[in-house]
Amino acid sequence: MSTLAEIEAAIEKLPQFEKRTLFTHLAAQIGHREPGTSAVRSVGLHAGAWEVAADFDATLPDEFWLGREA
Repeated sequence: MSTLAEIEAAIEKLPQFEKRTLFTHLAAQIGHREPGTSAVRSVGLHAGAWEVAADFDATLPDEFWLGREA
């Protein structure tokens, strides 16, 4: 398929469910989503952008729980 007209003709032949799936995919590609729907998430999209701190599982100090300054 090389022209927009050919693509449109192929889309017209799709069942309604596949048209909706295609629309959702294309909308996600441009950052649009329908109201009331959740955002599409891609695993690994920002891999390495952050990392868990080495002390993530450490016990929190009493100051944290009691609201006092350390």
